[in-house]
Parts: sequence; structure tokens; C-alpha cells
Amino acid sequence: MLGVVLAALVPASTVVDLKVVRPGDAAISGSEVVAQSAAQVPTDPVDAHLEEISLTAPLAKGRQSGRGVIGRLTAQAEKATSRGDTVTVTSLPQPVHGFGTVGLTWAPGADVPEEAVGADVRTLEAGTWSEWQAMDVHLDDHAPDPGSAEADGVRPGTMEAVVGEVDEVQTRLRLTGAQVPADLRLAVITPGEAESTRSESPEIETGADDTPERARGAEDAGSAEQGQAATLSAAAYTAKPSIYSRRQWGADESVREPGPPDYNEVRGGFVHHTVNTNSYTRDQVPGIIRSIYLYHVQSRGWRDIGYNFLIDKFGRIWEGRYGGVDRPVVGAHTSGYNSYSFGASAIGNFDNVAPSSELVNAFGTLFAWKLSLHGVRGDQGSTRIGDHTFAHAIMGHRDAGSTACPGRYLYAKLSTIRSQAGSKQAGWAARELQSQISGRGYPDLVARRAGDKRIVVIRTDGTAHFGTPRATNLIGGTSATLMNAGDWDRDGDGDILIRHTDGTIRVNRGNGTETFASGVIIGRHFESLAVIDVVSDITGDGWPDIVGKHPTGEIRVWPGHGTNALGASYRMRSAVSGSTQVIGAGRFYADDGSPEVIFKVSDKLLIFRTNGPGGLTTYSDPGIDTSAFDFMLATKDLRGASTGGDLLLRRRSDGMWFGYEHNQSGGWDRKTQMGVVRGYDQFG
Repeated sequence: MLGVVLAALVPASTVVDLKVVRPGDAAISGSEVVAQSAAQVPTDPVDAHLEEISLTAPLAKGRQSGRGVIGRLTAQAEKATSRGDTVTVTSLPQPVHGFGTVGLTWAPGADVPEEAVGADVRTLEAGTWSEWQAMDVHLDDHAPDPGSAEADGVRPGTMEAVVGEVDEVQTRLRLTGAQVPADLRLAVITPGEAESTRSESPEIETGADDTPERARGAEDAGSAEQGQAATLSAAAYTAKPSIYSRRQWGADESVREPGPPDYNEVRGGFVHHTVNTNSYTRDQVPGIIRSIYLYHVQSRGWRDIGYNFLIDKFGRIWEGRYGGVDRPVVGAHTSGYNSYSFGASAIGNFDNVAPSSELVNAFGTLFAWKLSLHGVRGDQGSTRIGDHTFAHAIMGHRDAGSTACPGRYLYAKLSTIRSQAGSKQAGWAARELQSQISGRGYPDLVARRAGDKRIVVIRTDGTAHFGTPRATNLIGGTSATLMNAGDWDRDGDGDILIRHTDGTIRVNRGNGTETFASGVIIGRHFESLAVIDVVSDITGDGWPDIVGKHPTGEIRVWPGHGTNALGASYRMRSAVSGSTQVIGAGRFYADDGSPEVIFKVSDKLLIFRTNGPGGLTTYSDPGIDTSAFDFMLATKDLRGASTGGDLLLRRRSDGMWFGYEHNQSGGWDRKTQMGVVRGYDQFG
């Protein structure tokens, strides 16, 4: 039964801590915030070194698989006398230089069932051999997803074992009822020495609070409205933890497979441990990660390090697999679930050692932020990840396979990690569609008057009806697309974005009284995007974003950052075939924390769910025939009930607006006539 691990699967002796180095001192902190300190990191990429010793003969030239091939021992190995159907292959002692890491791999396709294999390691230091210690062998659990391109041709084997500063190392492979595999190799890895180091803080830092001051318009709005205007609530978002980058652990980017990483979705996260020595110092952590990286790529044949994040016992978080810490990078940490989750591994063995409070707090902080990006609550219960429903969104590796990972003592802390992750999340306010301009608590429309190109605000009144249009101080003569940007700059007041005919996108900051500052350019060269809108916060950083249809047909997101320039765009979906309009919907459904995006395709509206930075996923058709309408918008709930978003559609024949009021069962409670509005040629 998934999630249950019998003690017989992994004996308590699977502890690869040879106690060859003095443990570093970990400061004690009771704070929920991970205490960060500078780390001694290499200034340049470091060349780690891998030496592979052949213990059985390599495959014949041109042979791709070890299936059916009996491994013939080389001069670097010896076979113990068989006892019954058990055979043991032992390597000759091999020298270790530096803080060593070892592992065993063999030919792909070799007939070695997981239940038939065991492995051990021992080390020599100052003339004395240590006891044999079990290595972690879980052939189908720590790996790329079956059937994926990354899984093609990978080498089965043990997990890496960090043995530390020793003189020599020796390994053995124990086989019961199975043939000795061909091309059995012992990998001995030295992390390399940095030519120079320096003390640095985490490179991927929590962003400073750069919210601008409240905007002032071209004229002071000191009228009867003053004192009545209410500002929007500042959008709450979960802060990013400080993370040490790949550069800071000395990653040689030429080692990993070239090309872009794979992205998919994040529905939950898995907690792991690296099952290596717990006796490491602060300064040895970058080298440990480099050794794991080299073993995963060059010995196992994975495209990159398997974990998305690593956390050391001092509570420091390190970037793992390449591709962006905020993106849903597909790793090789939990076979079968990599495409729908992320994996973070604690550096150490926690089957017989309790994790430090710093490490546990770091897991809580990391999972709070990472899951928030994808609209998942840190303390969420029943969660669908891939093809299985788990009891929680945060799981231990053992819950997905026959492994003791992440060790019994770290596994016992999962409830604490879940609780911390839930409490540290700031909610989903930043994902709401902030469509208020007047600050009166109900959605507003912005529109361009056809005659004089004046931008006006059309209020709603909480009963799904329009109020009198109110002119602003803006003239939209060069406006190509008018967008109600909500609280774009996070200062508590509604703003307007305009895509101009020259291809620029400018933000006009509001002050809550329908008066706006001059436009500030935040993007250029958008003239070729006919389909574009503000979609609230897709990226999960607290700032609203823009989604548009690229001339190639791709649907892309441009991350917003207030009055600063839009971030580099990335693909959310290859295409939405036939789409002629994109409508930013915010959290149209209130059942998770991710926003939705609506596309008009022919005479239909398709409501796409998002997985935050994971892009567009499934979609539904609400069954609304749009053939009679010329303008379509999404808003927050028209009656202020906070039950999700509503739709506004204008009938072409007479200018009558209809409010389609959404309910959480997926239907529509009302189709309300809101009033006739004529004489405008753009709406947002």
C-alpha cells in the first residue's frame, strides 16, 4: 500500500555516516524565519572529478543494453564464495582525494530486481577500516519519470554516498537470486578545489519592498470625492526565501545536458534526504552538492542534478536543478511524480539523527513560498499529484515508493513542516482580479469615449448595475488596447495600462480618485500582439502580469513589476487555436490559489486554469454563446460576495451590458441586464 514502508524494506543500518569529519556547529534558532548568514562560496565554476572503476567487463561495442549479459569480473574486483544463491562482488580498495563521494552503477537493462540487490561501503582512515555501512539502493524511486526522454538509457545503481575526508574506499554489491550485472562501475568523485572563494549572502534574495509612493495626478482631486475614496487592500503575497544559486555552489554548467529544461506543473512537493554523512562543515556544502551533481549526470545519466532544491543542516537553501527556482522544473527525485511536483532534499542522513530546527524551518519557508506560486496551500490535505491522490500536498519520499527516505526522524517532522508552510503563506489576495479604480469596493470599467478619446471610469454599484460614467484626466488618442490593471503598482490604488499604437505599454498610476499620473513606459515592441490583457498575478510574486498571444501563436506571460520594466516573457502554452481575445480573470474559481485566464475562440469562451508559473492547464466551456456580443470582460464578483469572478458582455445591437454572475458549482446564478452604454470604442 502506497505510503507504508515496512522496516524490512530498508533496515535501520542504512546509515552512511562514517563519522570521518567533525560536524559543523549549527546555531539554534526558534524563529520561524530562516536565519541566513554568508557562505564561503567559489568565485568561479569548479571542476569536480569523476573516476569510474570497472568492476565487471563493459558491454561489447555497439551493445546498448546489459540484458541477458552476465558480468565478468575485472582485475579491480573480487567475488566472494557463493552462499546458496547469494553472490558478493567487492571492489579493491580505491584511493580518495578530497571530500569523497562514491556510488555503484551498472548497465541499463541488466536483470537486477531491486529486492535482490544490496550494497555496502567502508572506508580506510589512518590505517583503520570502518565497519561496512549499507548504501541506499532504490532503483525505481530516485529516477526520472518512466517513459520520459530523460529516462531513456539511464544507468541503474545506488544513490550517492558521501564518505568525506578518508584515505581509501571499498564497496560491495550483494546479489540474491540475480546475475552479476555487466558494466558494473564504482564511481569515486572528488568535488574539486575552488581557486578562490569569498563570503557571500544568498544570490537569489527575497525582493526588497520597492512599492512606490502613492501617485499624484496632474491635478489635485480635492473635491467632494475626497474622504470618500477608499484604497484597495495592498496585495498580500508569500515572500521568497533567500536561496543560494547554482553559481554559488560552483556548478559547471557544461556538465548538464544542454538545452532548455522541461517544465510542467507543481501540485505538491516531496521531502528527501541525501543519505550521506551528517558530519560536514558549512564550507564543505558546495562541494557536496557538486559531487551529487556529477554523480547524477555523469554516472547515472540524468540530464542534471535530480533535486530542485537542497537544504543543509544549517538551514541554508540551495538551488538544485537548472531552470529557475520559481518555475515548475521537472526533476528526477520521485519517479512517477516528477512532472507534477518538486523535490527538496536535506543534506544528511536522518534515519538515525534528528534534523536541526534550522533545517525544519527552512523546509517550512521553502514549501510555503514554492507551493504558493502554484496556488497550493502548504497545509492542504487530500491532493492529486499525477495519477495518485496523497493525504497531503507535502509528502515524504517514502509516501510515493518503497524507500525509507527522508529518514524516520525527518519524516516525523513533516507535520511541523506542513503547519509552518501553511502559516507562512500570506493567502491569495495578490491573485484576485483588482478591478476597482474608484476604490469603492465594487468592480469598475475603464472605457475610451469615441468622440474625444477621453478615458472614463464606469462604476458598478454592488447590485450589478452601472453608475454614471466619470471622466478622468487621461486622453487615450493613441490607445490600441485599454486595460484595467487593478493595483498594478501595489500602492493600494487602481491603475490603468494602455498599449499604444507605437507598441509601447505604459502604466498610468491612479490615486483612488479617478485621476491618473502620466504614463510610464514599462514595455516596448508590443504592436504585433493583437491579443493581450492584464491577468492579475500569474507568477506568484505579488505583482500583476500580462498575458498575450505572440505572433508565433504561443501564449506567453510578461511578468509585471510595478513601474519597472516588464520581465522577460516565457511560454505558458504552445497555442490556444483560434483565440481572438484573452481576458484576465484573476481567481475566477475560488477553490484554489491560482488565477484563471479566459480566451474567446470563435463564439465560445474557454476558461483555462493555470498552475501559476506552470502555465495553462485544463479548460472548461461555460456554454455562453458570444456571437451577439462585441465586448467581453471579467471582473471580481459584482455584488461583493467573494464567490469568484463574473463576466460582463455587451450586446452589439443595442449596447446593453449583461452581467453573467458565476457560482462555484460552475454555472451561472444570474444573467442581469446592467444597462446600456453607448459611445465608447474601447473597454477594459
